[in-house]
Amino acid sequence: MSRVAPTRGSKTLSFLFILLSALLLYLDTTYKSFEGIKNTYKSFEISTSYFFKKLAIDPILYVYELSSDKTYLIKENKELKLALDESHLYNFIISKDSNFFANDELIEAFIIKNGINDIFYLSRVRSFDTQLYFCCSQHRVFIEIFNKPSVNLVGSPVINSTGIIGQVIHDNDILEVLLLTDKSHVIPVESENHFCNAQGNGTPGKIYCTYSTLLWPEEIKQGQSFLSSGMGGVYPKGLLVGFVGEIKKIDDSKFRFEIELVSDPLQENILGVLEN
Repeated sequence: MSRVAPTRGSKTLSFLFILLSALLLYLDTTYKSFEGIKNTYKSFEISTSYFFKKLAIDPILYVYELSSDKTYLIKENKELKLALDESHLYNFIISKDSNFFANDELIEAFIIKNGINDIFYLSRVRSFDTQLYFCCSQHRVFIEIFNKPSVNLVGSPVINSTGIIGQVIHDNDILEVLLLTDKSHVIPVESENHFCNAQGNGTPGKIYCTYSTLLWPEEIKQGQSFLSSGMGGVYPKGLLVGFVGEIKKIDDSKFRFEIELVSDPLQENILGVLEN
């Protein structure tokens, strides 16, 4: 059966442990015998804490701070880019040196017609399939208007700071824009005594015209500028569209020439929609 009271041996062992503890305490308080051990332990504890902080905590804090700074800088850069692009659009239209319009009178007439405070509705690209743009004949871009107006914008021209890029064909929360180079797009253009309906064929940066010398005796020349004629009710008259590039002879009286566009839909993500 179990003992309920300590034996002589256990009492003796307990007494010896108490005596040894008292001796160690006396030596430590009187002669600082264990000061080196305590200092070594504290040094080890401090070193371990330092290296743990350097190897584990500091890298995590550094990554977090770097991520926060990067996110802030990205946000700030986007805001600055938006303000800069908006400024470019305004300056592009109202500048006396702008090639967007044929002359200063057309610039002034356009500003008067649309109002100096609302030259265009500022928008941004939401979706643009560039792979489809370079490989195929369907060229579309989807945009979102900041502070969207209540008016329907179907048929409204769309520009960036390089020139006119197309027209709105669907007006929902996201607007679909038909680019000049789309195979289904046609824009009436003119140059001196030459008129034609320039059509896209899916070639980026170019649209095409066909003409007959029986109708236009005057020769078409490379580098000749073509402007929007205003016919069709979509684009205002006098917008610079592009310059004549390669000219190909189809038969004795018929020719086909390309118009190299001054506009580039890939130039920027900020666009203006001119209310039609």
